[in-house]
Amino acid sequence: MTQADQVAREPKVEAALWWGMFAGPIAWAFDLGFSYSLVQHACSTGHFYVLYLIDGICGAVALSGFFLAYGAYKRFPGDVKEEGGRPQDRAHFQAVTGMVFSLSFTVVILALSLPRWILSPCS
Repeated sequence: MTQADQVAREPKVEAALWWGMFAGPIAWAFDLGFSYSLVQHACSTGHFYVLYLIDGICGAVALSGFFLAYGAYKRFPGDVKEEGGRPQDRAHFQAVTGMVFSLSFTVVILALSLPRWILSPCS
């Protein structure tokens, strides 16, 4: 087993790869759920900062997935093959996919938060 295969099977690297894959969708789901459930509270009390705080926290969670996946991506050597027969090839693909997912869902969270900043949620 080569050193790159050992790196791909380290529990710390595996956790970073999986968090990179699922941090964005999880953060988006929490942003959507918490924002919708707290709109009535924000309108009745006038505390709109709660909605902005949820957007910021969920955006940071989604970005954490990108940075963890990027850190795992940097640990692998450059001799990755497209066929994906080795553990390091699959881990490299998972790192790239995790970075794309996390950034994509960060953009989605940002796109959903812009109307809350511009429009009143009480309309």
